[in-house]
Amino acid sequence: MKNALLLSVLLFCSTTLLAQRKSKFNTMDKDKTSQNIKWNGSFSYGNTLFLGDLRHFSSEQYLPNVALSMRFNKEKNNKNGYQLAVTVGKNSGESDFDEPSFNRYFRSQYLQGHIAYRKAISKSENVKTGKTLPQVHLLLGAGYYVADVKLFDPNTNTLDPEEHETISSVYFPLGIEASYYLRQGFGFMASVNNNLYISDKIDLFEVSGNGPDNQLMFNLGMCYKFN
Repeated sequence: MKNALLLSVLLFCSTTLLAQRKSKFNTMDKDKTSQNIKWNGSFSYGNTLFLGDLRHFSSEQYLPNVALSMRFNKEKNNKNGYQLAVTVGKNSGESDFDEPSFNRYFRSQYLQGHIAYRKAISKSENVKTGKTLPQVHLLLGAGYYVADVKLFDPNTNTLDPEEHETISSVYFPLGIEASYYLRQGFGFMASVNNNLYISDKIDLFEVSGNGPDNQLMFNLGMCYKFN
């Protein structure tokens, strides 16, 4: 009888211990699952506004500055993540000096890429209904810009550039991005970025006192989830 009672106590203790360990492991698995890193991305097209020394003063020597972007986002959790982006596009602009002989305009084709910290400032779903909500993220990062730039003199009849160089610069993107996902994992996105360059020669033209060049970028596109 004593042996049976002792055996029963040992079995009860063992079962309780195993249940506690299993519960602990399940909790760890759930925590690990909740912290799984997720990937999503976007493919977007838009326009840019160059804000350097040779900017958009009129439509005479100005062309639409188009940009095509591909972005990959790595979400560490619901609030924080990182972005890797690559953009190809075109820039143009012109001066508007009182003395016409000083005027210049430029054309460029560029490639740039950046890595940015991505911070969510909105909820991803409605707590009461469980419906997906539009997501809004802030971006801050660093990148590298390379462009083939041509500078022209509008006072001459020649189509040959006055200067032709390859310009490169480090830049810091600061922006806001909104996205909305459908149930299928696809959705729509829109973003506005201000790219702050550390160079004043993005347009091959320098005006003392103006400081470094910068560029506003407006994009619309499709977003998608990898998992």
